[in-house]
Amino acid sequence: MKRFLKLILLVIFGLIFSLGMPILFPVIAQNPPNSIQQNESVSALQLVQSSKKYYDGGQFSAAAKLLQQAAQIYQASKDIAHQAQVLSLMSLALQKLGHWQEAKTAIETSLNLLDKLPSDKDFSRIHAQVLNSLGHWQLAQGQTEAALLSWEKAEKLYVQSGDRVTIIGIQINQALALQALGLYRRAEKLLTQVEQQLYQQPDSSLKATGLLNLGNIRRFYGDLEKSGEILSQSLTIAQKLHLSQEESTALLNLGNTELAIAHRNEELKDIQLSDKYKQKALELYQKAIATATLPTIKIQAQLNYFAGLIETQQFTLTTPLIAQIKAELNQLPTSRVSIYARVNFAKSLLKMGKISEHPEIIQIVETGIEQARKLADQRAQSYALGTLGAFYEKARDWSNAKKNTQFALVIAQAINAPDISYQWQWQMGRCLRRATPTLQAENETEQAITYYTESVKNISNLRSDLVALNPEVQFSFRESVEPVYRQLVDLLLLSPQANRDNLIQARQVMEALQLAELDNFFGDACAQAKQVNIDQLDPSAAVIYPIILPNRLEVILKLPGSDNLRHYAHANISETQIDAAVTQLQSSLKRRSTSLSQIKKEAKQLYDWLIKPFADELETTTTREQSQIKTLVFVLDGSLRNLPMAVLHDGQRYLVERYAVSVTPTLQLLEPKPLQREALSVLSAGATDAPSFKKEGLGAIANVAVELEGIKENIQRNQTLENQEFIKKNIQIKINKTPFNILHLATHGKFSSNPEQTYILDWNERIKVKDLDNLLRLNYQRSANPIELLILSACETATGDKRAALGLAGIAIRAGARTTLASLWQINDASTAEFMIKFYQELNREQITKAEALRNTQIAFLQESAHRDYNRPHHWSAFILVGNWL
Repeated sequence: MKRFLKLILLVIFGLIFSLGMPILFPVIAQNPPNSIQQNESVSALQLVQSSKKYYDGGQFSAAAKLLQQAAQIYQASKDIAHQAQVLSLMSLALQKLGHWQEAKTAIETSLNLLDKLPSDKDFSRIHAQVLNSLGHWQLAQGQTEAALLSWEKAEKLYVQSGDRVTIIGIQINQALALQALGLYRRAEKLLTQVEQQLYQQPDSSLKATGLLNLGNIRRFYGDLEKSGEILSQSLTIAQKLHLSQEESTALLNLGNTELAIAHRNEELKDIQLSDKYKQKALELYQKAIATATLPTIKIQAQLNYFAGLIETQQFTLTTPLIAQIKAELNQLPTSRVSIYARVNFAKSLLKMGKISEHPEIIQIVETGIEQARKLADQRAQSYALGTLGAFYEKARDWSNAKKNTQFALVIAQAINAPDISYQWQWQMGRCLRRATPTLQAENETEQAITYYTESVKNISNLRSDLVALNPEVQFSFRESVEPVYRQLVDLLLLSPQANRDNLIQARQVMEALQLAELDNFFGDACAQAKQVNIDQLDPSAAVIYPIILPNRLEVILKLPGSDNLRHYAHANISETQIDAAVTQLQSSLKRRSTSLSQIKKEAKQLYDWLIKPFADELETTTTREQSQIKTLVFVLDGSLRNLPMAVLHDGQRYLVERYAVSVTPTLQLLEPKPLQREALSVLSAGATDAPSFKKEGLGAIANVAVELEGIKENIQRNQTLENQEFIKKNIQIKINKTPFNILHLATHGKFSSNPEQTYILDWNERIKVKDLDNLLRLNYQRSANPIELLILSACETATGDKRAALGLAGIAIRAGARTTLASLWQINDASTAEFMIKFYQELNREQITKAEALRNTQIAFLQESAHRDYNRPHHWSAFILVGNWL
């Protein structure tokens, strides 16, 4: 007699649940020994099947209760295997509710029961399922390494049981854990493996659903093109097999990806392309509505379509849709899905006008809150309460705003949900701040700072645990993360005489913002922060932090000495004014024909903003040689990153004539180690007129051969890849065979705030920024011998992209380079070759920093004879040093 039918035990990770992946519950054994056991098994099975419906519908409390009853029946009938199995399912439902201790108890009981069972094929499968549930609990508690270990054990047990299908879900779990641990290359390799396995499967409902969820994961991590490709494959299979549920779900999520691409293009100011993708998203949402068989998918598609119509200002189409959504909401059974649907509907209505114009908004959300209470769904309750607080905030009803936000925050903290706690902490800070606009109530100001500080801490903690970010409460970095940092700094520096502690914290917050921006750029927490004491790093360097706030420009100066900080506020200088000044100077510098008087005038404006307030403290002596401060390090903000600071002008001289100048995304990424001159070893590569240049519409770089030959003459230990030899594979071979400390690439490249448009060109193709770590850090040698200096001599920032220099910082980090020297715009390649040769001559000198080597090269160009124009800032100021300046 068979003990079990073939069990389909897939309980894919929590992220998948929220995207519509069903739990495939076990099929219970046939032919029990007697009629009593048979009746009990049927009863328990019915409870499990009913709980599945509740779980899929977002009614987790009801699902947990039914599973508990089923577990009790199996316990009474001494069916240990099914009792253990059902307890693991119950744990997942309890985890969804934030009942962590109860969830842990259920898993522990399950594991204890399994110890009583033999290790055969069927029981291995059950054991694997329980370990899967344990992994989710561990991950939610921040025990990421333990979670990874649990899922690795589960995978081995699934292999042992012969269940090859479920392994795919477990491997995705492992990839998410690897991401959280910062092991991105391993995570990417595993996700690619999963993708290949799915494509090898015959077309089926499971394959369509697997691709759907993999496509969504790619979207969450910012790989939008790949997401669209995979989701399209899922849609094709669903349509081919006439799987209506999978088809509508794929259409909905494909629409979400198209909308994400639209928003990315909007940030890059490509409005025409953004509008095109928004229209594609709207069409997909309409198709999802038309094909939806599940009410939950239909309402999500309707809400996304509604939000899209508002965003594209197609208000005439919203009136009939509002009536349809109201009717659908009233028909939905009470669940987390229905609660979130109500909240999102209310949010969209609010975008169409004031609360007074839509009085039903408050009622819609209050109904959601009441539903969450009945379900005992604390996460949904917190989300709805916090959103209600946000509505009252918008109506300037501060008392109700603070009351509801505080309730939401208490619940979020009780269930350990930092991804929504940070939002309510931010909201409380805003309410306290705006309720007393003059900020004369000192205790409320301090309370506001406390809430903002806790919000920033939560975001910082989340950056290393990205899987904790729940897709149910997705946010845009520009709208929902960056402002938290800036508003906190605004509060800290609001007083003209900001105290020392506030200055220290403001500086730390800006450092954290820089890290968060880099994380957002890559879609992962790639930048590993370290605490760096600048005074021990370089006592002759001062660090300057310009901070762009909506209504003013703040500048913090860090002088040598412990926490030796200065602060200056430029009132009534807007971000728009700064952007305009940067754009104008950048444009002038890129043109060789711009008069020197115009450049100096425009550069003086920025000097007056950033340097002049501190000039007396920076220049305590008349000569550079006598001065303690010889290097200025800029941690730049916003569009200022696209400018070379060396070109700032005080009316008499350029900044570089007094100081060596360097920039860094954040001091926390620096390693305090100077370049060892006696061990210089260069791998230089470049192309004169590669096929890849023609593909991109770029011209030849005629003097690459001169540049590469000049490197050979100045650096004894060198190897070269030129023209056809300059391909990714050859770089990989060379970089792994010999631990070069300098990599010099003489080729076209582009820096952009879009990682997909940040690349360098080898002979054949683009090398994208996200691929650089695979290219340059393939084995253990690179961690022991990192690239000290990466030189990109013919690159440029994307025109019109005020955050383009993020791409330059991204390339430096992804390459594992301590320092990067790069051009912000393309200049005469004969000038570039000469500049680089001179730089290597300076670099060979002992007792000189990389920043000083660059300064000496720029000074040499400034002093060029008049028969050439190499002394113009167009030539010498294009090159900037990013990272460690020592």
